[in-house]
Amino acid sequence: MNKRTEQKQNTRQLILRTAKACFIDKGFLETTTAEIASRAEIAHGTLFLHFKTKEILIVEILDNELEQVNDKIQTLIARTADISSALKVYLDFLEREEDLFSVLARELPFYPDALRGKILFREAIIRNHFQQIIKEGINRDELRDIDPIQAITFLFSTLNYYLSMRKIFREEQESVIGKFRDKVIKTFLQLIEKG
Repeated sequence: MNKRTEQKQNTRQLILRTAKACFIDKGFLETTTAEIASRAEIAHGTLFLHFKTKEILIVEILDNELEQVNDKIQTLIARTADISSALKVYLDFLEREEDLFSVLARELPFYPDALRGKILFREAIIRNHFQQIIKEGINRDELRDIDPIQAITFLFSTLNYYLSMRKIFREEQESVIGKFRDKVIKTFLQLIEKG
């Protein structure tokens, strides 16, 4: 990689890190591209050389974050179709990135339709992994014969509820996912497991 390409890549990563921090601090809706550029100590135009819109910026941040958990869940599915293990991997990820995902959960209804659609599409990829695990568990006669889509909708709705209401449910500096993870796992497993 030549020096110019490396510098462009470093600037791009700086913008992504800075934008993520700004979105966590103020929310996506209240953050301006001028604030991101200022905080990154770059020219406003430089930001637009890398990202044409603020929406493209948040989608790339999400892609980077979700790629990690997607790879882990896919690897887990290849080894075992254990819903409990996959759920723990996903909850670990959400807890680690809770600051960002609580903003998304709170603001998502207010995003423009196109952006909301892109975000929901990315969530659907993760949801599909869980649906696949449930279908396999039903086929092995280990899980109840339930609608996998409804079960996953219940799970994701519960998680989004806690994330969107994070300030109500947690003490200062406490993770809402950490606080409710055992209850969520237990309730979800009671819903889908036989016996």
